[in-house]
Amino acid sequence: MNYNILILIIIIILIILLLNFYYKETFISGTTLITDNQLNVSGSLFVPSDSIADLIDNIKKTNKIDGKIVGINKPLTIVLDPYINYYVLNNTKKKKYNQGIFVCISTIRLGITKCLWDLRKKIIAYVSMTDYLFIQAFIKAYRQDISNITVVKITTDDLKSKDNKFDYLFTYVVLDSNYMYYLKEQNYFINGFDDVDIHRIKAFYPFIEENYSSIRQYFNKDLNDRTYDVYLSNKISLIPTMSLDVINLVENFITRLKMPEDYLEAVDRENEKGANTGNYGCYGNDKITNKFECDSLYNYDGTVKKYYSKWDKKCTKNEECPYYKSNKNYPNNRGGCKDGFCEFPVGIKRIGFKKYRDTDVNSPLCYNCGDTTDYDCCANIENDNGNNDYVFENDFNDRKDNNLKTIISSLNYRVS
Repeated sequence: MNYNILILIIIIILIILLLNFYYKETFISGTTLITDNQLNVSGSLFVPSDSIADLIDNIKKTNKIDGKIVGINKPLTIVLDPYINYYVLNNTKKKKYNQGIFVCISTIRLGITKCLWDLRKKIIAYVSMTDYLFIQAFIKAYRQDISNITVVKITTDDLKSKDNKFDYLFTYVVLDSNYMYYLKEQNYFINGFDDVDIHRIKAFYPFIEENYSSIRQYFNKDLNDRTYDVYLSNKISLIPTMSLDVINLVENFITRLKMPEDYLEAVDRENEKGANTGNYGCYGNDKITNKFECDSLYNYDGTVKKYYSKWDKKCTKNEECPYYKSNKNYPNNRGGCKDGFCEFPVGIKRIGFKKYRDTDVNSPLCYNCGDTTDYDCCANIENDNGNNDYVFENDFNDRKDNNLKTIISSLNYRVS
């Protein structure tokens, strides 16, 4: 064996050992590390989601992590969803665990179903509390009626059986964890989230980050290994990222946040030739410079376009945009013009620089509309001369600074 290769192998082994020691010493510190997905967290002890929910309820009352609640008479360190840590425990003491991603696992290839976000009459499975929170946020984000969707809890052992009665498993996977390798070996189809707007979900579950990539890049880094290729999507799609919180101490915010009830618990002219005179442009393909080619369903060579494009006038000032300063609940300039694009509230479907659709499932999301199945909620508030509290992308910090709600409605951490 080449001497340099041998040295490299020894260095890699030492790094792995050091990292394992770091996590045990830093995150456990003489305590027992617990989680409801043991394969995601190295060196952890499995505790069922309902028992962790009992522990969370007790922490809310006492501000102490009492291991006896889950049958462990030792100090505990919990790997917990950041949503729970922030919104339920109001806790400032935390460390971050390794980064992970949310994936969609199916028994059939995606693409057969027309819209992944349409979960009506589907069976959606989850493994951990974090999966369950994400599913609730997903359902609310796309204004779907939970009574038309079946949500079921499964275990990692259940995945070994090919008789699983679910359409999709939405699950959180820590990168390079045992869970990641376990999922890959079960030979399910692993996908990202196609045609899904992350900002809708962030209105209920703010700690996920936008990320576009292919599943294959995460699950099969060895390009020469083609074993799992048939099961791993190579399509570039949304793969949300997030890190879990690691806590062994609870210290609350000075001001506790009041949470809402959870409803799941319950113009420049164009010239005569149609050429771009400066402020018009082709939304969807900025290389096209004329209206006819932009609005056509076909490419110049007669093939069908594989993308949407629309000839539209770019905005040049904020006042041209229909939702400019529409949210009057705190000082802001949201909804204005930026780089020719009007900003729209989350939920609205953009079809041009200033053009949009805001009806039915594409109606805007508002923080003062807890029932997301009511498409007309925002409009009714406006008609009653109330102030709409529109959701805008990445408005978490602004709203926090102004002591306003940062999510539309709460999620239930006690699994069904």
